[in-house]
Amino acid sequence: MKYVFVCFLTAFLTLGSFLLFGQGASEPYFPATHSHNDYYQDRPLFDALESGMTSIEPDVYYVEYTIIDDKGNQRVYKDLLVAHNWEEITGAPGWSSPKGTLQNLYLDPLYEIYKEKDGMIFNSPDQKLLLHVDFKTDCDKTWNVLQSQLANYPGLFTTFHKDSAEVIDGPVIVFTSHEPKEIPDEWSVFYSTVDGRFGNIFDPNVWESEEYQSRKHRTVIVSSNILAYNDITKFFHYLVPKQDIVEKYAEDYPGLTQGNFYTALRQTIDGKTWKLAVQLVEDGMMKVSDYLVEQMKEADRIGREYGTLMRFWAPPDAEWFWDIQRDLDHVVILTDYPHELMKYLMSD
Repeated sequence: MKYVFVCFLTAFLTLGSFLLFGQGASEPYFPATHSHNDYYQDRPLFDALESGMTSIEPDVYYVEYTIIDDKGNQRVYKDLLVAHNWEEITGAPGWSSPKGTLQNLYLDPLYEIYKEKDGMIFNSPDQKLLLHVDFKTDCDKTWNVLQSQLANYPGLFTTFHKDSAEVIDGPVIVFTSHEPKEIPDEWSVFYSTVDGRFGNIFDPNVWESEEYQSRKHRTVIVSSNILAYNDITKFFHYLVPKQDIVEKYAEDYPGLTQGNFYTALRQTIDGKTWKLAVQLVEDGMMKVSDYLVEQMKEADRIGREYGTLMRFWAPPDAEWFWDIQRDLDHVVILTDYPHELMKYLMSD
């Protein structure tokens, strides 16, 4: 059945928060949530699904293996490994090894769910799962292998017709971080769309640009760095002088000065994003400003107007930031802790 892309996105966003998932087990469903670097979870894909996440992100690396066939001919086997960096893939000391391929971690399990649930991932054909495949290697090579792999799962993925701009609905929408400047002719129908990264989302001219207009029929999500078009110096109200903060926290955050204050706020330390900012809010040294609240509300308004989700990467991954986003239908909550986010969203 053929759908206009914005229509099934609207259905995806407006259903209730709770659905059944799996064999009779009641699981939550939160339409604007994103499991970042999902492959670091104990059970990639499954932990996110069982926590109600509806967007899941694996990073992938294009790799080639030289093999010898049965006749002694040398051939090249191409695949996509899920990992955060080359050190994981090569087994560098101190780095964890990759957990597997895109196919065995995500595509095969999703197809099994799809078959078991009669063509669905969740318990309604209107409920969509977004799979964000983040390319860490050459776009053209990675994209072509991805298409070849996605084509092996008929009916599972939403497809896009190159010439007619026709969109054919599937229960999983794959969106990539990049795609070729021109879709190759051999892919008259392709199996993924691309993350919308059109520039300053708060500038009305962006939404009138040729880049957006040419892809609006398949723009399910628009992403940008949280600091790209928002002013970090306006994020917080300081309840004590910044100099007092520097003096109090410099021992725990070596090198903290007034000169690098805003850089220190957003640093990732011990795997925790924005660790200093989170601590300062929790300690009552500062509070979230109206500016940050209004910026997120404006992003939500824009997303609603254009029928797309809005995603900010590298955000604070903390309850005080989730508080801003939880009632926004079109702004995605991004987290490294899907189970903790589930418990938060299920709380009063």
